[in-house]
Amino acid sequence: MRRIAAHYIFPISSPPIRNGIITLDDSGMVLNLSAPSEELRESEGVEFYSGALAPGFVNAHCHLELSHLKGAIPQHTGLAGFIASLAAHRAAFSDEQARRAADLADAQLYASGTVAIGDISNSEVTFEVKSGSPVFYHTFIERFGLRREDVAPNVCMAQKLAAAAATLGLTASVTPHAPYSTLPEMYEALAQGGIWSIHNQESDDENLLFEKGEGALHELFLSMGLTPLPPTGKPSIYHTLRHAAEGQRLLLVHNTYTSATDYDAAAARCKNISWTLCPASNLYIEHALPPLRMLRAKGANIALGTDSLASNASLNLLEELKLLAKCFSDIPLSEMLRWATLGGATALGREHILGSFEKGKRPGVTLLSNLDLDKLKLTPETKSRLLTRKIPTFADNFE
Repeated sequence: MRRIAAHYIFPISSPPIRNGIITLDDSGMVLNLSAPSEELRESEGVEFYSGALAPGFVNAHCHLELSHLKGAIPQHTGLAGFIASLAAHRAAFSDEQARRAADLADAQLYASGTVAIGDISNSEVTFEVKSGSPVFYHTFIERFGLRREDVAPNVCMAQKLAAAAATLGLTASVTPHAPYSTLPEMYEALAQGGIWSIHNQESDDENLLFEKGEGALHELFLSMGLTPLPPTGKPSIYHTLRHAAEGQRLLLVHNTYTSATDYDAAAARCKNISWTLCPASNLYIEHALPPLRMLRAKGANIALGTDSLASNASLNLLEELKLLAKCFSDIPLSEMLRWATLGGATALGREHILGSFEKGKRPGVTLLSNLDLDKLKLTPETKSRLLTRKIPTFADNFE
């Protein structure tokens, strides 16, 4: 049994507890939360930490297999420019280089307090890294294609990758990549019922492609010898909604250019949507932020992701929280922490185990140090680290 205390505990499912103690069994299961009636001092049998305790972070959208591309792609290219640069740079690296970078990134993720990740894979290159990690990974096997002759090979490859993931003990589901890159036939060929994680309305050009059949994405596909999907007169999200089942567990990722009308249409169609935001990546690529206030007003289940090191300086969700705290200073820290924990756990279907300090759960314990404890605010110096399991030795020297 282990008893851990701090100036504050954020249970997530209830208000913050001042000078609280969390009691865990040897497996990390929450046994009890208590709030002392007087100022807590370190005592025998209680580990006291300066700062706040939160459940382990859940990164709902990551591309571990792109970790070797950190710094390779310039900022503010727009989505079309980013896709073109990604295609040009990706082939310049070997699978072994990608694996080594993924191994390093995985250890850094765990060290900084992340316990679960929704990770995109287009190949097997990171499967062994993920299967050997203390982090829980749900692997989204991503498929896309704008040629009808590519549908059958894509489905076959998806089945092969899903079998390889299962052999290594990874949970996985096959998912379409994005509306602009996926034929209707591809949506229909991919099995429904699992979790879909779909890049949604990341760029205004994505909406323009579907609304008017023009814009930077339209031109990019023509330059690649591909026939863009025909315009429908509606934003891109409707292409996904036409093919998603009502009960589909759906992660819509980015949503930088999603309107309130789009949100309402999605909520009417699918009852199990998580709106996953990657603000640092959105600024890196599009120099824009998602409509956070609209999503809050709608009561959306908000989750956070980091996207990849190809479009972000860090995979630590704390940096996403710092960015949001800077841009939306009126939002309470407890609410933002919910997005980084229970919101992501719900998105991945793991809310019964992760995301909050509730009896019977095993969410991990992340320490937030160097907080402004008077105002309960993050500071530029705030750090995060996991307390509940031993960090791999090769992560100990990370800066």
